[in-house]
Amino acid sequence: MSDRDPAVNLSAPFDQGVFLLHYNRGREAFQEGRYGEARRELESAQKLRPDDPDVLNLLGLVYFKTNAFPEAEVIYRRLARENPNVFILHSNLGLILFKQGKLDEAEEHLLRAVELRPNYAKSHLYLGLLYRQRKKLGLAMDHLRFAGAEKLVREVESEMRPSARQAAADPSMVTTAKIPAMQVPPPQPAPKPEPQSLTTQPGNVAAQAARKLQEAVDETHFADDKRIDLAIGRKVEGASKTFALHENGFLEINFAHNVHVKKGTVSSYSGNLKFVAESGLLGTTAQTLVKAVGQGKIFVYEKGRKTFLLDLSEEFIYVEGSNLLALEETLTYRVEPIYDSAYQRKIDTVKIFGKGSLAISTAIEPLTLRVTRDLPLSISSTALVAWTGNLIPTVVDDKSLENVMIESGEDGGFKIRFEGDGVVVSEQ
Repeated sequence: MSDRDPAVNLSAPFDQGVFLLHYNRGREAFQEGRYGEARRELESAQKLRPDDPDVLNLLGLVYFKTNAFPEAEVIYRRLARENPNVFILHSNLGLILFKQGKLDEAEEHLLRAVELRPNYAKSHLYLGLLYRQRKKLGLAMDHLRFAGAEKLVREVESEMRPSARQAAADPSMVTTAKIPAMQVPPPQPAPKPEPQSLTTQPGNVAAQAARKLQEAVDETHFADDKRIDLAIGRKVEGASKTFALHENGFLEINFAHNVHVKKGTVSSYSGNLKFVAESGLLGTTAQTLVKAVGQGKIFVYEKGRKTFLLDLSEEFIYVEGSNLLALEETLTYRVEPIYDSAYQRKIDTVKIFGKGSLAISTAIEPLTLRVTRDLPLSISSTALVAWTGNLIPTVVDDKSLENVMIESGEDGGFKIRFEGDGVVVSEQ
């Protein structure tokens, strides 16, 4: 899904605080199953940002949960059209169309989802149900088996038995031909490691942001892009002229309107500045960010922590709130927690997107961990610093991991599994 900050209607001033209030209320209500309230809040948020993809996606889920399938179809058709290579959008749209009996279109989108993400079980489950309804029982069996739906597999098997004699005369009736997306490709020689192996299609903002995140923390050399050099003894400047990182660890910020900085890290400043709290971050681990309003220069320093700069160009990144050090005014943000609903816990990640610079700080030298479709990543929530790319985080409830992974600490952290393609930054 595209994460570019949509253009704002200049005829009416945009109030980000009000937008975030409605969006976060709607997200929280959705997580807690209060779908009526979630619909009202998200529809209010959509009025402020009609083209925001995250609002549309969540609103589409709310419509689906409340059986408002025509409304959900409108949203997911639009999202799938604008983001043709995002498998989950095709999978969701296929299910919505299936629920409405639009089987031809449902099959088309579900097959596209399987093509994009062959191992996503739910797409196979929906296809299995669709083919069962169409009496294509052989295909239904293949997809249901792949999805692990053993009960449904047994039901389909029982439906196939009365037709055994007919099948003997016409084997095509119960074909179990292999599904192309499930075929195993011939062995290929192991590719040589390349710095840009994470990059997928040109213009893929998620892959670009993932590459930049890896670049900033690992100091990996890229021939085609200006790297962020954190070597001692040099002054480092990002793509914008707002942030500059000095060799002694001080972050210099020059700005004309406003900038967000972490409370308690301002060493000195010049200019007539006013510092105000950000209401959209209250109650989260990012609530230490304050907005400096005015024109001037700020020197920021966080003792005992390492600082990294990132320049985004219509890209996005998720940062755990307490690791945010500074944020340029041109960037848009919103809090999107990862919930552990089983134990009523969460980790506050802040989604930052647009064009501009930000600074992240860590307690120790962090690790950048690549995630691929073949190699998902499990990590403790207390170790998570940031992530970006085409990744889907889910909470892992596996007690056996407690014996093999680093303890989550006294704050009761939990385990998070990332699937897809991208980069995760960890400080454990």
